[in-house]
Amino acid sequence: MDRPVRRLRMEHGLNIRDMGGFETNDGRVTAFGKLLRAGALQKLTPQEWGRLKEYGVRTVLDLRSLAEIETGRDAVPEGVEWYHCPLQTEQIDAKDITGSAERAFAGSLTEGYLNIVKTNGALLASAVRQLIAGLEKGAVLFHCTAGKDRTGILASCIFTLCGISHEDIVADYEVTYTYNKKGMNRLLRMLDEETRGRMEPLMRSDAESMERLLAFYQEIRLSKYLEAYGLTEEEMETLKHYFLV
Repeated sequence: MDRPVRRLRMEHGLNIRDMGGFETNDGRVTAFGKLLRAGALQKLTPQEWGRLKEYGVRTVLDLRSLAEIETGRDAVPEGVEWYHCPLQTEQIDAKDITGSAERAFAGSLTEGYLNIVKTNGALLASAVRQLIAGLEKGAVLFHCTAGKDRTGILASCIFTLCGISHEDIVADYEVTYTYNKKGMNRLLRMLDEETRGRMEPLMRSDAESMERLLAFYQEIRLSKYLEAYGLTEEEMETLKHYFLV
């Protein structure tokens, strides 16, 4: 494995981060080189894919919609398995990101996150199960388009199951906007003033959105919620076995 780093800087990769280095409530730590989160990967060069493979990535979970995938597929190299693991049934159109975002997060980013979890429990449980299965083969990288919303939901779910503090989960979520800011600003400049005003809040990763989602996890007892959709206690223990040291 390439030396462990918090963020893998790649010219054609967006917001690629290792989820290692976070302490759990029982004193263990999330291991580096096990789980990575990212934004769009379709522009990665063969050399950049090679670096991910050298880092230990053996499984890629693509959280994007089929419509998004059709505009740019992940060119995973030999030896890396790819799985489609959408977190919502709505088809997000990569050619109309602003319209898709406004439909998905009508009202607010916070309500959009809650709605994804409330209405797509089976999809979330399936993604977690596929992630756990992937850990048995090596590092798992999961991604959506910006590496913020769907990726942030799955990351927060994994961190919560492993006992990471809310403060650390929120802090990890907030840094996403820092890494995405240049690209987001380019997109905003292409929009008219009215649309820009509606979209700008949806592009941020403010603490309040994640704090409310984590509170909702407590309300529903996340592990029990996922068990209702077929995820087993044994699988959740397997997650901790591979991801915590």
